[in-house]
Amino acid sequence: MKKGIIIATFCLIGILIFGTIFYSKSIKNPFKTNDDFIVKVKEGDTLYTIIDGIDEDGILKNSVITKMYIKMSDNKPVIKPGTYNVEKDASLGDLLNILGNESLNNNNVSVTIPEGYDIDQIAKVLDEKGIISSEKFIKGVKEYPVPKYIKLDEKKRYQLEGFLFPDTYTFTKGVTAEEIIKTMNNRFNSIIKELTNKEAIETQNINDIVTMASIVEKEASSESERDIVSSVFYNRLNNKMKFQSCATVIYALGEHREKLYEKDLEVKSPYNTYLVEGLPVGPISNPGRASINAAINPKKTNYLFFVSNNDGTHFFTDNYEEFLKVKEKTQGF
Repeated sequence: MKKGIIIATFCLIGILIFGTIFYSKSIKNPFKTNDDFIVKVKEGDTLYTIIDGIDEDGILKNSVITKMYIKMSDNKPVIKPGTYNVEKDASLGDLLNILGNESLNNNNVSVTIPEGYDIDQIAKVLDEKGIISSEKFIKGVKEYPVPKYIKLDEKKRYQLEGFLFPDTYTFTKGVTAEEIIKTMNNRFNSIIKELTNKEAIETQNINDIVTMASIVEKEASSESERDIVSSVFYNRLNNKMKFQSCATVIYALGEHREKLYEKDLEVKSPYNTYLVEGLPVGPISNPGRASINAAINPKKTNYLFFVSNNDGTHFFTDNYEEFLKVKEKTQGF
């Protein structure tokens, strides 16, 4: 009797040891494939449906142990639709980490929107990155519900121009225009609230600030000069002078020009500050943080004119005659 108990005990211990070893191996080496493979996650998939899919593909050694491990694991990642690469020798822990790491999603694309890009340029970048077509993005911009703090004007090319913050973003291929716009506008909102130290965005001032910042962004090459360039335009505004910003003319023309001619300055547009008084009808670009800050906090100067030194910096003066002399010397006219 005792001998039978001892044998049964040893058998039980053996089974437990074998089971533990088998369980451990199934966790460390769960896949029966000689090649790396791809896991595709669809909308609504759970960890268990994903495991079933891998099992149906004949890649998984033991789905029961895999699901048992997931159930007992503290690592239950939030998974998002996409395509993920899994190495052949990955463990179950590695698999969960991969599925929970959005940056490893092959459908995700990192894109940098440069400061000063307008909406048409943003659309082109998104298209080139394969995130969304230019046409769909522009259509989305036109149809997007405009935030209440943006001053609506039918003369504007785009109501949202200036309010999509330039930054580096990660988007999933096939993302809707609405999601992209919302992400970029939310980023704009957070930057404005931070720079103004106000929780709510004030409609009265924000449109003028962003419009000014968009001009500063295009006119100032050096970040150290942004607040000075901003002061020039504010001084012109206070002196009831026309802005005469070439950047606004380029936007009015709807295409980039390396050089403007006299006839270009006569283009009839609410954006052409050689013709309109004060600020144009709306922003001409989507300004970055430094330019927005310069529009909020311009430097105190008496400058009314500036001309490029052809090295990224500018010569500033409040004397028109001096301005003309320097312009002739540096620009040749």
